[in-house]
Amino acid sequence: MRSSGHLGHFSGASFRTPSGQMHADDLLTINIGGKKYTVRRTDLLADPRSKLADWFRPGTNRPSIPTDKGGNLFLDRDPKMFRHIIGYLRLKKERCAASLALPAKPDDLAKLIGECEALNLVELREMALEMLQKYVRTEEQHYVTSYVQMALRDYEAWQFEQEQKNENGTDDGKQPKRSEFDEWVE
Repeated sequence: MRSSGHLGHFSGASFRTPSGQMHADDLLTINIGGKKYTVRRTDLLADPRSKLADWFRPGTNRPSIPTDKGGNLFLDRDPKMFRHIIGYLRLKKERCAASLALPAKPDDLAKLIGECEALNLVELREMALEMLQKYVRTEEQHYVTSYVQMALRDYEAWQFEQEQKNENGTDDGKQPKRSEFDEWVE
């Protein structure tokens, strides 16, 4: 694996515009533990306190991030958990109920907590920890029940908030535009 002294000029991932400037909404291809993800830079910046935001924020000094043989950035993280992290960041960016990105299984929640700790994703870690603690408190119930209850509660709260904004005219009209790249493809 080779390492570059700065983020830029990688094949498969355009880090700079034709004028050579980094753009806040570049598409980046990142190899996460052997699985490639193509994400918008703005998704990675959605939690400004995270290491991802530190690493991918335009105009900041970043640590050298290794690349794979194809020139894609390489992060040695759990690829299955990274899917939940990207889901969380996208929902957060779109101002939706970010808890909907949580995995349903307790063992996946525990793994996600570790990944969040490593990447300084405090809010996601706290949501995952809260859900995991609910499973412990309600051992006699099937874990899916707690997951569904929390997901519904958070979605309904988000939906109510959106309705209130629309009724009060406080919607700032700055809804992020969706694109074909915002959808998961299996």
